[in-house]
Amino acid sequence: MISLEQKMLDHSASMVLLVDSDGLQIVRANRQAGQVLGYTEEELLERKIIDIESSLPDVFYWEEVAAGTFTEIEWQEGLYCGADGELIEVSKSISLIEHEGKTYLLVQARDIRQERKTEEQLEQTLSRLRATLEATGNGILAIDWHGRIVSMNRMFSAMWRIPDDLLEQRKDDEIIEHVSSLVKEQAACRERLSAIVDSEESEEYFSLADGRVFECKSRPQYIDEHIVGRVFSFADVTRRVAAEDALRESRDELERRVEQRTGELLSANSKLKAEREQQAALIARLEEAQSQLIQSEKMASIGQLAAGVAHEINNPVGFVKSNLGTLQRYIADLGKVLDAYAEIEHELGEASKASVTQLKKDLELDYLQEDLELLLAETNDGVQRVQDIVRDLKNFSHVSSSEIVLANLEMGLDSTLNVVWNELKYKAKVVKEYAAIPEIMCAPSQLNQVFMNLLVNASQAIEEHGQISIRTSFTDEEVRVEIEDTGRGIPPENLSRIFEPFFTTKPVGKGTGLGLSLSYGIVRKHHGRIEVSSEVGKGTRFTVILPRQLDEATLSETLPRGA
Repeated sequence: MISLEQKMLDHSASMVLLVDSDGLQIVRANRQAGQVLGYTEEELLERKIIDIESSLPDVFYWEEVAAGTFTEIEWQEGLYCGADGELIEVSKSISLIEHEGKTYLLVQARDIRQERKTEEQLEQTLSRLRATLEATGNGILAIDWHGRIVSMNRMFSAMWRIPDDLLEQRKDDEIIEHVSSLVKEQAACRERLSAIVDSEESEEYFSLADGRVFECKSRPQYIDEHIVGRVFSFADVTRRVAAEDALRESRDELERRVEQRTGELLSANSKLKAEREQQAALIARLEEAQSQLIQSEKMASIGQLAAGVAHEINNPVGFVKSNLGTLQRYIADLGKVLDAYAEIEHELGEASKASVTQLKKDLELDYLQEDLELLLAETNDGVQRVQDIVRDLKNFSHVSSSEIVLANLEMGLDSTLNVVWNELKYKAKVVKEYAAIPEIMCAPSQLNQVFMNLLVNASQAIEEHGQISIRTSFTDEEVRVEIEDTGRGIPPENLSRIFEPFFTTKPVGKGTGLGLSLSYGIVRKHHGRIEVSSEVGKGTRFTVILPRQLDEATLSETLPRGA
């Protein structure tokens, strides 16, 4: 059963070892000693103190004890050897105990490795703080609540020209008195430097006798919620104050000149009105010229995308398709004849029958009949696709039409994709995510122009190969069309200007800067809006948002009927 004395020892935060002066044997040890040194209590009681204490002074000390010289020690540092051979830094004290005619030495020790590490970290922090104070451009002075100077940097001593003897002797009162003596308002300066426990931050200006002006900012220094000092920061603002004085004088002079100029401006006001009228006329002419340029941009885009496709293509495609139909009937008739011959083939003589069989085998007649049907079907499908493209081009080319009808925007997107497919197919994979949006009242040919501009811009934004996603969605109030690319994106400084007329980032000759401006105007006339988001290096997303509930009469006010 553990004795009460042992329990008390085990609850101590320090290592406790009781050493017999005869032989230096450890006769008692607490739990903390075993945990720190790595021994069990039994192992510790089998060892002598010189097995544990390792520094040379400790060895000499215990040799003196063995020789009968006993000295008490009041907390000094030493080294203990753990069970694993690791040396442990400790702080120890040794007391003499006389018991039953024998002398014992009570050793109390603390593991100070963590304290050492904390002290090193604190020293590093203080070193960085001192470096920070020296690096600042202001003079820094810290005073504790007793009125003693805790710290000041070189800039402070240089600004206040503190004599070297005061700095070397650290005469705090004389240093503060020297600082106050340089200020014109000495009493105010002393009062500020002595108000250490003031909880408010302060900002004041001190005028020095030599003409300089210092700005003084101070704030209390806390530990927990207690004020333990105050930190003062001084900045030389002589030039700034002089500039402010000069500025006030200039302002007075400026006010005088403003009064003089006001009269001149009033007399010139009538001239400005006349010029404003002229500017209004010029703006009207500019708007007219802009409309012409927008129309030119539309026609240039269509001409570029439809290059090589002539109107006359309808005629040859028409008779090719007609001839294909006739050719299908002829081949069907020939097939009937061949089938009839096949039915009477068994009536031929052996020689003729063998000759016909060999000829059919050489010509691969069965394969020819089967493949002819496939070839004619594929050719007919190709001609139909050509007709569809020509039809889409004809429908799309009426970009100036403002006919207001109930239209399906997804069909318009498909028609536009057919027109610009040659521009997209080598640059991007097109992904369509349609939501079967409802039809809306609009001028579909004009919205097709918007979709074309956005798709072509998306293709041109992709440098090598990427993806263009087309999404549609709708709510009770609006329909949305999103066109998103994985191109190079739009820099933030250009994002707010992309809808301005004539603004373009394309090389000279590649764009006029009217495509997005035109698109923006068309959508606004449909009482909608265009939203854009972009991230450089990842891509851009344009969203066209149009109302569902507008009727033809409302749209006619902004989209008058045209050819």
